[in-house]
Amino acid sequence: MTLQQEVFVEERSDKYLEGKHDDFSACAGPVDAVKLAAHQWQEFLESSPDPMWIKDTQGRYAAVNKAYLRADPGQTHDVIGKTDFEVQSRDRAEMYIADDQIAIHDGVCEHEFSAVDQEGNLKYYNTKKTALHDVDGLLTGVLGQARDITTQRHLELALALENRRSRLFQRMLEAAATATSVGSFLADVLTMAHELFGYDRGGVYMLTPDGKTAHLASAQGDSQAVQEQATSVPLDEEPFSRVYRTAEPFFSNTWHNPGSSDRPDDPPLTLAVVPLVSLGRIIGSLNMAWRVPPKSEENWQEALAAIAREIAIGMDRIETMAALQENTANLQAFFNSVQGFFFVVGRDSKILAVGEQGARRLGRTPTELVGTDINDLHPQEERELSRIILGDMVNGTRTSSTQTLVAADGMQIPVNTFVTRGSWNGGLALFTTSQDITGSRRATEALATDRRRAGALYDIIEAAGKARSMEEFLPAALIIALEATPFEGGGIYIVDGNHAVLACTTGLGSELIERVRSLSVDEQPYRTVLREGKPTAFTELDQLPPDITQQYGVVSLISIPIAAGDTVVGSLNLASAHGHNAELQTELLMSIGRTIGEAVVRLRADESVRASRQDFETLFEAMPHLVFILQEDGTIARINTAAAERLGRKADKLCGTSVLDLCPPDRRAETACILADMIAGKASIYALSLVSYEDELIQVETRVVRTTWGGKPAIFGVSRELTSHGLDEEYAEQTVLYDELTGLYSASGFSAIASQQLKMAHRGHINAALVVTEIVSGANAGPSEPHMLADFAGVLHQTFRGSDTIGRIGAARFGVLAIQTDNTCLDLLAQRLQESVATLNTQRSTGKPELVAHVVVMPIDAMRPVLLDDLLSQASAQLNSPG
Repeated sequence: MTLQQEVFVEERSDKYLEGKHDDFSACAGPVDAVKLAAHQWQEFLESSPDPMWIKDTQGRYAAVNKAYLRADPGQTHDVIGKTDFEVQSRDRAEMYIADDQIAIHDGVCEHEFSAVDQEGNLKYYNTKKTALHDVDGLLTGVLGQARDITTQRHLELALALENRRSRLFQRMLEAAATATSVGSFLADVLTMAHELFGYDRGGVYMLTPDGKTAHLASAQGDSQAVQEQATSVPLDEEPFSRVYRTAEPFFSNTWHNPGSSDRPDDPPLTLAVVPLVSLGRIIGSLNMAWRVPPKSEENWQEALAAIAREIAIGMDRIETMAALQENTANLQAFFNSVQGFFFVVGRDSKILAVGEQGARRLGRTPTELVGTDINDLHPQEERELSRIILGDMVNGTRTSSTQTLVAADGMQIPVNTFVTRGSWNGGLALFTTSQDITGSRRATEALATDRRRAGALYDIIEAAGKARSMEEFLPAALIIALEATPFEGGGIYIVDGNHAVLACTTGLGSELIERVRSLSVDEQPYRTVLREGKPTAFTELDQLPPDITQQYGVVSLISIPIAAGDTVVGSLNLASAHGHNAELQTELLMSIGRTIGEAVVRLRADESVRASRQDFETLFEAMPHLVFILQEDGTIARINTAAAERLGRKADKLCGTSVLDLCPPDRRAETACILADMIAGKASIYALSLVSYEDELIQVETRVVRTTWGGKPAIFGVSRELTSHGLDEEYAEQTVLYDELTGLYSASGFSAIASQQLKMAHRGHINAALVVTEIVSGANAGPSEPHMLADFAGVLHQTFRGSDTIGRIGAARFGVLAIQTDNTCLDLLAQRLQESVATLNTQRSTGKPELVAHVVVMPIDAMRPVLLDDLLSQASAQLNSPG
C-alpha cells in the first residue's frame, strides 16, 4: 500500500470512529496502566517494518522490534535492559552513545550506517533518534528508528557509477575526437579507466599481422607493475587463446601470473581480458589486473566490456579520420598536381573545386575561381553552347567536348575536356579534366610535316634505287621535293670541278633558273650553298632583280645544298609564288637535300664501278699474255680470252676448273707446291708448265700478286710464254705490270692502276692522297743497293693498307695512291712512313749504311679532277728542289 493509500485509510477510520467512543467504554474492564503502556509501545514498534528501539534515560534498551533483531543478527532477545557497551563493540557503542547525547541535546539526531543482515546481505540504514519527554517535559528516554535505504543507496551508487561512466565515455569520445594518433588515445583511455577502477596494471594489446601474438600498444599503472607487464603475449596460451578465439571476455579473481605457481606466497590477482572487436574482427584486447578485487556492486565487468567497445570505436574513428585526412591531403595534392585544368562543377554550373596548376594557367587562384560560373571561363560567343554541353554532361548524355578557355590576360587556350559524374558534399557534381591541345595541334602539324618528309625521303630513296643514271634520277627527285613542299618549281645543280652545272629544272621559275646553266662555286651567293653547305633564301640577300616577280611570278626562291656527309655535290633551287615558313620548310628541304646527296654519291659510285669494271675488262682482255685470277684452292676464277685460246679452250669453260688440270700429270705435284708458295707470298715470279688442249707443252714465266676477288683472297697472275710462240721482248718490257726486283707494280703498271682508281675516286667524290718517296743510302747519299730497294718495298707493304696501290716508279722512287683518306691528317702518313724506315734501320746489320727516305704527300680533292701524270710531275719537282 502506498503512502497516499495509508493516509486515505486513516482519514476514513477517524471519521468512522467519531461519536462512537461511548461504545468502547461500555465494554472496557479494569486495565493495568503500566502494562498497557508497555504493550502499546511494543505494538507501536512492531508496526514498523524498519528496525526500532527505545532506550531509557540510563541508555538501557527498554524495547526493540523484530526488524531490529533481524538487522543485527548478533543480537538476541536478552538485549532488553542492557546498554550498547554490553551488546556492541566498544567503537560502535561509543558512536551510538554519542548519537544519543546529540538527540537528547538537540531533540533529534540522524546518520547513516551499514550492516550485514542474517542472510549475509549488506544493508544500508538511515538512523533517526528522537528524545522522549513526559507531559511535564522531563526526559523519559530515546526513540530510535533505522530506515532501510539499501535499495535507495544501490540506486544512488548505480547512478553515481553511471555518471562516472558517462563522464568517462564522454571524455573517451572527446579523446577520440582530439587524439592525433591511436597511441595517444589509448594512453588517455587507460588513464581514465584507472581513475574509474583503480587497477594496478592495465594495458591494450594489438593483434600482430601474423595472428600468432599480440603486442603491447599502451600500458598504465604503477611503475613496477608496468615493468612486469609482458610486451607481447602468445595467443596459443590461456587466457588469451580463449579471448582471441571466441571473442568472449575473460574474468578471474584467482589468477596467477605464469611462473608464479611455484611461489605459494604470491597472492592471486583479479584479471580481466576483454576483446577489442572492430567490424566483427578481433583486433586486440583490454587487459587489467588488481591485487585487491574491485567492489562487486560496481558491475566492473560490464563497464570493462563497454570501455572495450568504446576503445574499438575510438580507434576506428581515429584511423578513419587519419585515412580521411590522408585522402583529403592526397585529393588536394592530386588537384594541385594535375597538369591540365581540373574542375569539380555542381549541377548549377558553379565551380566547387579547382586544381592549382589549372588556375595558375588561367591567371587566377583557386579561391577566386571557386563559386564562379564555369561558363564564364569560355569566350562570350561560346557560352551558350557551353551551357548546352554542360547540361548534357549533367544528364549523362555527353562525356567529352572540345572548347576554349580564356585566361585573365585574354589568351585563349583550346582544350579537350573529359567529364565523369560523381558526388561532392552529398550532391551531384561533374569532375572535369581539360588538357591544353595547343601543343598537340602544333605537334599534329609537325607530325604531318614529318610524315611528308618521311614520305618524300622514302620516295627519293626508292627513285634512286630504280634509277640507273643521274639523268634518270635527278628529275624524279626534283618532282618529289616539289610535291613535299609548297614550292611550285625549281632546278638542281650538280658540282663539276669549280662549277655547278644545271642538271634539270621544272615548273615555276624554270625559265629564271635556265638563264644560268653554270655557276661558279666560289662566287656569292652560291658559295654559301656549294662551299659552306648552308641554305640561302635569295629574297633575304636581295639577289633577285626587281622585275623577277612580274616576269616570272616568283616571290620567294631558296637554294638548299645537296650534300653527302661534309661534301656538297650540288644544290636544290626552289621557287614559289608565295611566302613560306622558313623554319619548317628549311628543315624539310635540308633533309631532302641530304637524301638526294647520298643518292647522287651512290649513283656516281655505281657509275664509277661500272666504268672501272668496263676498264678492267678492256685491260684484262687487251693483254696479249696469259692473264688469270686464281682462288686459294687453285680454282680458276677468271682467265682472259688470249690465254684461253692459246690453251685451245673457251674462257668460260676454264672458269671453275683447277689450274692443276692445265699442268702435265707428272708436274702436278710440283705445281701444287708452287701454288702453295704463291698463296704464302714467298715469291712473285714462278716458272710453270702448261698443256694445251692439243697436248702442246707451254713453258711460261708467271708473275703473281695477292689480291681479292669477290671479297675472298685470290691470286692475280700474268704469264709470259717462253716458247717460240712468245711475244717480242721489247713489247713485253713495255707491257709488264710488275717490278721483278720488288714485286710491286712497275711504273707502267702503277700508272695504269692508279689512273683508273683516280677516276673512280673523282666520280664517287672520294678524297685520296698520293705519296711519292725516294730512298738513298745514308753513307754517301748515293744510289740504293738492290737489297735496299727490296727491303723498302717491304716497309711500304707494312705501312700502307692492302687496298692502297703501291709501285716502283723510278730507279729508287716509289709511289703510293691511298683512297678514302682524311686529308686533314696527311702529315701522319709521312710520319708513319719515316717511323717504319727508322725501325728498318735498327734491324740492319752493323756496318751497313742506313736507308734515308725523302717523302712528299699530295692531297687530292674529290671535287677536282686531276691527272696522275700532273701529280707525279709536281711531286718530282718537290723532291728535286734544293733543301
